[in-house]
Amino acid sequence: MRDIFSDLYNKVLSFFVNPPVHDETKGVAMNRLKTVLMQDRVGFSERAMQMLREELVSTISKYMEIDDERFELEINAADNATFLNLAIPVVRAKTDDEIDEAIKEQAIKTQAKAQEIVEELEELIKERAAALAGVTEEVEDENIEEDEEEVNEEDESKEEVKDSEESDENKEEEPKDKEEKKAQKTKS
Repeated sequence: MRDIFSDLYNKVLSFFVNPPVHDETKGVAMNRLKTVLMQDRVGFSERAMQMLREELVSTISKYMEIDDERFELEINAADNATFLNLAIPVVRAKTDDEIDEAIKEQAIKTQAKAQEIVEELEELIKERAAALAGVTEEVEDENIEEDEEEVNEEDESKEEVKDSEESDENKEEEPKDKEEKKAQKTKS
């Protein structure tokens, strides 16, 4: 019986007391809202914030082993100043050999990324060159067609001029022929 009253008491009490999970969720939501409002106020996007966080973790990880799950990055604005607050939980400092190895790994990754970018750019250049070559060929084909049309039109106009000149000559010859025939008739 005592267990029943104890369970009932705990249920009733749970309605009035917020469970700790709810407090954590509320706190996380409030922090996110504050961060979004600050970013909006400062003019710093969520994407830029994420990129900054990743670069900071990468850079600091070369020299120290950190707990990047608990890494905190905040931007706060007060009066006319903007503050960048970092909370970086350091597990341990790295040895010189570990630092050298981390720097070499980073250089290799950077080189690989640069090579990928170069290859992508080469592909884009080839595609653009092919597209431009296709456009150039089309333009040249169009120009050739236009030139042929112009030549045909010029030939037609020359033929028309010749035809009209010939008809003019024929017209001039006709009266001469008529006069000669009349002269021959009168002589006869």
